[in-house]
Amino acid sequence: MVRGMLLHDPPYGGDWRHNPPTHSGLSITEWQPIVGVVPPIGDEAWLREKEKYAQTPEYRHRAADISLDDFKRIYIIEYIHRLFGRALGAVFCLPIPYFAITKRINRAMVAKLLMVALLGGMQGAMGWFMVKSGLVDTPRVSHYRLAGHLFLTILLFSILWHSFLRCAGVRSTTTTTNARFFTAAAVVGLTVLQMVLGALVAGLDAGLTYNTFPLMDGAIIPQSLFSAKLWHGGFLHDVTTVQFLHRLVAVLIVVCAALLPFWLKTRGAWLFLACVVLQFLLGVATLVSVVHIFLAAMHQVFGFVTLAAGVHMLCRLRREGSTCISGHAGIS
Repeated sequence: MVRGMLLHDPPYGGDWRHNPPTHSGLSITEWQPIVGVVPPIGDEAWLREKEKYAQTPEYRHRAADISLDDFKRIYIIEYIHRLFGRALGAVFCLPIPYFAITKRINRAMVAKLLMVALLGGMQGAMGWFMVKSGLVDTPRVSHYRLAGHLFLTILLFSILWHSFLRCAGVRSTTTTTNARFFTAAAVVGLTVLQMVLGALVAGLDAGLTYNTFPLMDGAIIPQSLFSAKLWHGGFLHDVTTVQFLHRLVAVLIVVCAALLPFWLKTRGAWLFLACVVLQFLLGVATLVSVVHIFLAAMHQVFGFVTLAAGVHMLCRLRREGSTCISGHAGIS
């Protein structure tokens, strides 16, 4: 349940809130983890919230003529996202004392769950740190903070998914060499890097340019990539460079994933390859459609599906000389 809720969060939190048609991600200008559970009640409370919003650069640049009803609409979208995050934390944390007291989980598992809960709190704080960057000078969040926020989500998802696989009895059944195991792990690591690059693309609205594939501005490698001005100004601030890197790593992952089934000889590698190919096609479709909101959301969700397939593939592998790890670890 927690994994499913976590999987819902990125497309709603990213594609829907920080893109048209809503631009709702900056509508709540304060972070109040406890009292923020209660939304504004009555016109007076709503007017106070709108007045706070009127102090933001987004209001000045994009929404100076917004009506109270329209403000309520974007506020509620952001409120639901934050409420969902609180619910996710509650669903995860509240059962831990019960399971610990009734000895359904051992001390090692309790410690692991508490570490995950702490990581979840950090992810929420990073979300506010990201939103805060859009309340200062320009009406957009820092793409670096957006990438950090997504990376913590990826980390949480991976830990929870790996724990589920172990508890469900998924075992390391295929013995392979250290070189092959670490190569497979490196390809999964590339998948994580690609997802973080995707956050940079989204944060810079880089998907709204160069909407052709495989060419960028009529070439495989665009000429502007070699601009001296670009390298002096920081290449991760540049739309061209970030989109080019996202394309390059995508092709690299497809090539590597295509080789893994023949090297590892496991069904998990074939499943991972299928997910990689589908994710690649979704990415191309999102690009050439000039970031259609549905395709963008599916592209983001399927990134996590691909990551899940990669983690599952690694769980099925056993390095030479290591012992097989059985499932149900930490659960009585």
